Amino acid sequence: MKEMYHSQQQKLEERMVSMGKELQEAKKEIRSTQHKLAEQSEVLLSSQSQLQEVEAENSRLQLRLKELVEEYRSRLVQYITDLAEYMDNKSATKAGKAPSEPAHMKRFVDNMLKDIRASYKSREEQLAGAARGYKKRLQNVVKRHEGLLVAYRMQREQIRCLGSNILDPGPPEHHFSITDAELLTNTSQELNRLREDKANLEGQLHELQMKVKLSENAGPRISPPYTLDEAGWDELKKQLREFTHRTQEDLEKERSQLLARATVAEEQVAELQDYVDKHLGRYKEEILRLRKLLGTDGLQTSSARTSNAPRASKPKRNVSKET
Repeated sequence: MKEMYHSQQQKLEERMVSMGKELQEAKKEIRSTQHKLAEQSEVLLSSQSQLQEVEAENSRLQLRLKELVEEYRSRLVQYITDLAEYMDNKSATKAGKAPSEPAHMKRFVDNMLKDIRASYKSREEQLAGAARGYKKRLQNVVKRHEGLLVAYRMQREQIRCLGSNILDPGPPEHHFSITDAELLTNTSQELNRLREDKANLEGQLHELQMKVKLSENAGPRISPPYTLDEAGWDELKKQLREFTHRTQEDLEKERSQLLARATVAEEQVAELQDYVDKHLGRYKEEILRLRKLLGTDGLQTSSARTSNAPRASKPKRNVSKET
């Protein structure tokens, strides 16, 4: 009996030594995986901060562009209207009769302004459509994030149901919830609150389990996780590898999506800057040209009055072409 007891005890000790080595290897693998996940999380956070900065700059430029467009549009319309009225009044006074209907220059300017307003309206509709598409993409990202949280919660519950101290189930899903109130609906906010309550309850449960384990130290020295056979350990290792692989794939996909969004936002910012610079230059050139035309028309009117030479048709054609 003693020899049998000693032989069984020796086998158990050898088994515990081998399982301890496997446990150390599994812990090393977990630490390396957690280190990689931490690095990827850091890159993800930096990408998110860069994306937020680019989006804020994009919004600021869009608002500034809208203000400048409205200002220069109103100024340009006023200049063109004044120029048309000036030319029509000058031609009417030279002809010696009051205009009974809208003059040719006025009709031309009205049609031109109508076309300009239509083009700006179409541009505003395009921008509104782009904004709606952007919001729709954000909603799709939020939905995918919710799906990832559900998958993470299921995987975490499976790991916890195994009852093993080797596999780390990871933090609660509340740590990965979206905190931006603009992207969350009332239902999402309520879900986040429930996740937070669940995380608090899990923490309390873990503390109680630790107290129970401390109180059961006087019991058998071999814990239930060490009673697993080789197939059980292989299954645990397989699940651990699958979990880490899926987590890395999800993080890489999210990182690539964020980088793509950041690239698109940077391109939009550059396009808006070019648009602002180009249209500001065009508006300034148009204003300067109209001012020059008004100045030259005043000089031509004074010279015409002194020389009494009717030359109303030629300046009118030049001004219409310039306009």
